[in-house]
Amino acid sequence: MKITDVKAVFPDYKHVVPSWRTNFWQIVVRVESNVGVVGFGYGGGGIASVEIINRHLKEYVVGQEVNSVTDIAMIWDMLYNASMPYGRKGLAIMALSGVDLALFDLLGKAESKPVYDLIGGAKREKVFSYATGANSELYHKLGYKAHKFPHRWSGSEADYDTAVETADKTRDMFGPDRDVNDRHLHVLGQAGYYRNGETTFSI
Repeated sequence: MKITDVKAVFPDYKHVVPSWRTNFWQIVVRVESNVGVVGFGYGGGGIASVEIINRHLKEYVVGQEVNSVTDIAMIWDMLYNASMPYGRKGLAIMALSGVDLALFDLLGKAESKPVYDLIGGAKREKVFSYATGANSELYHKLGYKAHKFPHRWSGSEADYDTAVETADKTRDMFGPDRDVNDRHLHVLGQAGYYRNGETTFSI
């Protein structure tokens, strides 16, 4: 199976949830093949990633054979090396990931297999998930076992108080046996510097 076209687009998000990061700047990558199978992948980086794919990475992918996971790995290495002058992380990797996922989707469809079978098969029947947002009560009712909550964070010491207060409320709602984390992933740890150990540990 040979790649005949690659196109990335940045969707016109008309209905976004007014919370935290609205659409994550997600792009959609479409990969077409000479056998009529089409693969789709999602990456990040918005319009900048779209330009990287449509104006640079595409020229390396079109014409490549994709008949195995090894072929996809080879293409990944090629795109990584091609983007090295401006990449290795950030936008280039976000763009590359969209192409990579589209190629896996393409191969899975061509072989009538889910992608997890292509990479070694399912290892578990359930996948752990957590809720991100301010509505702790709703997430608790929905049965989530973990919650990442938002709060103001400007870097000032006063924001530690906000973080701890929000953590207290979230912990009260979720109880002692569920995971609670702040969306900044570091604020509560630093809050320990400004409080006694007993208070920090209890959160």
